[in-house]
Amino acid sequence: MFVNRKKELAELDAVYRRKGGQFVAVFGRRRIGKTVLLCQWLRTRHHADGVYWVAYRSSARLLLARFSQSLQQLTGNTDPDFTYSSWEAAFFELARLSTARRRVVMIDEWPYLVESVPGLPSILQAIWDQRLKDANLMLVVAGSHYHMMHEELLSPRGALYGRTTANLLVEEIAPVDMGAFLPRYGTDQLTEVYSVIGGVPKYLELWDDRRPVLRNIEEKIFSPVTIFRQEPAFLIQDEIADARTYLGILEAIGVGMRTPSAIAATTGVALPHVGKYLQTLHLLGLVQRHVSMDVADPANSRIVRYEIADPYLRFHFTFVRPHTALLEQGRIARVMDIVRERFDAYVAGTGYEALCRRFLADLGDQGALPFVPDRVGKVWTRQVEIDVAALAPRERCALLGECKWSRERVGLSVLQQLKTKAKRLPRLAGYKLTFALFSRSGFARPLIKCAAAENVLLFTGLERMNKNCR
Repeated sequence: MFVNRKKELAELDAVYRRKGGQFVAVFGRRRIGKTVLLCQWLRTRHHADGVYWVAYRSSARLLLARFSQSLQQLTGNTDPDFTYSSWEAAFFELARLSTARRRVVMIDEWPYLVESVPGLPSILQAIWDQRLKDANLMLVVAGSHYHMMHEELLSPRGALYGRTTANLLVEEIAPVDMGAFLPRYGTDQLTEVYSVIGGVPKYLELWDDRRPVLRNIEEKIFSPVTIFRQEPAFLIQDEIADARTYLGILEAIGVGMRTPSAIAATTGVALPHVGKYLQTLHLLGLVQRHVSMDVADPANSRIVRYEIADPYLRFHFTFVRPHTALLEQGRIARVMDIVRERFDAYVAGTGYEALCRRFLADLGDQGALPFVPDRVGKVWTRQVEIDVAALAPRERCALLGECKWSRERVGLSVLQQLKTKAKRLPRLAGYKLTFALFSRSGFARPLIKCAAAENVLLFTGLERMNKNCR
């Protein structure tokens, strides 16, 4: 299923329009929709002058044969046994074919090809410099192995460093587009789904919107016969050869350990070594490093928290991996009891808060806030934590907000508590403060009256929020 991706399609169009050889690297985790995106763009734009080929784990000889036969689509040669004599010959032929007419050649799963032909990046680098960079060609390489793609294409150690003319990161679809996959769900249910599996297209295709969210968790995620149970180990082991320590660290974060010291105490990994593992997980996009938004120098702050970046990995390491023994015994009902007991709190602290912060950032970009924030996130000290914070340090302006995923209307006491917390943030002393409240179920009349008098921002109805969260 192809949904939206207008931004990515437009970026590919823009690269195609550039003169001369273009070398595009397309990144993105597995099941994010890279292949569907590339094939859709090629099919609807340049199918007559383009070739899409996907590599796989096989011998170098067989891969050269399959690539040669795909490339022959541009020549009209229909010999099923045709093979170029070498990869050099294939790339020189590609340069020849890309003289009079603009050509598009896409090689998907590039890391698998490099595994089988380790010298290929050096071969391509030499021919790119000699011929292809001046050819009438758009060459696209795509892959899910972030580490290998980065090392080969973006790292100074890689043979192809400095050759790409565009790098496209394919991310999850926007929350507003999730409804196209799950049209029977309302905004509350879509927020719950976002908290569990995020915006990964393949996961959304497997979800059944004719059944409640919790029933899907039971039948899709906890079932041993779907992709979900083994997916996290598969994703991580794709990037890290010996993943045992990394899996332990992710499990520690999943059960609530957010600081290096807490992670070290839970996993038994020596504290001086934890930072190295967290840095690797951060570079791979598996964890996020968070700093309180009111810190003057976030990049160098040592007061940090870590969170699993991918929504499904976060759910897995919170509810699945800690209860593996129960699931292996077939005691799914017991695990579901645990999920039901904690689910609203989990959605509130993950998906709903993330949507509120994303919505606030969008409002800031649109000029719809009292000031334009430089950064949006959370604020915390050892005594205080505030769900949403938007800061403009140069203007000394800040917006502080709380998010309530409750089935009851939010009352005046929540605003009063927020103001009390704000007074306990010494780094925001002297800032002009704006307060905001986000509610799943609306607001009580006394709060609405007070907010109107004090210019407090009230946001309710994820219908509106999701439309802005692109």
